[in-house]
Amino acid sequence: MSAPLSATDYAAITGEDAPADLEACIGLAQSMLDARTLCFYAAREVSALPGLIQRTLRHYLAYQAQAISLAGGVAGALEAPIKSATAGKFSFTAGVGENAHCPTAAALLPLLVSYARCD
Repeated sequence: MSAPLSATDYAAITGEDAPADLEACIGLAQSMLDARTLCFYAAREVSALPGLIQRTLRHYLAYQAQAISLAGGVAGALEAPIKSATAGKFSFTAGVGENAHCPTAAALLPLLVSYARCD
């Protein structure tokens, strides 16, 4: 897969400036997608894919890269998840662990996986 998402694309999709570690975050997001699609997209040129799939792929990578960056970058996203935490009367459990897709990116996975299986 060659240059599926530029900093300009990232900003247009997320509404935020691209983080300094965008390439690393995209690399991890691509690896996560490769694990779901058995490297289907890694072996293809993005420009050869149908327009809908190109758009969906760019959005998936932007949202997942954003989540990885917000989690502290690649190192932060790969840390063991927090099982639970309490601060005063507030608490939470079941933090997001490694290889977890953010909800927005996860919503795009069925289309990307389905296309990979049908091609």
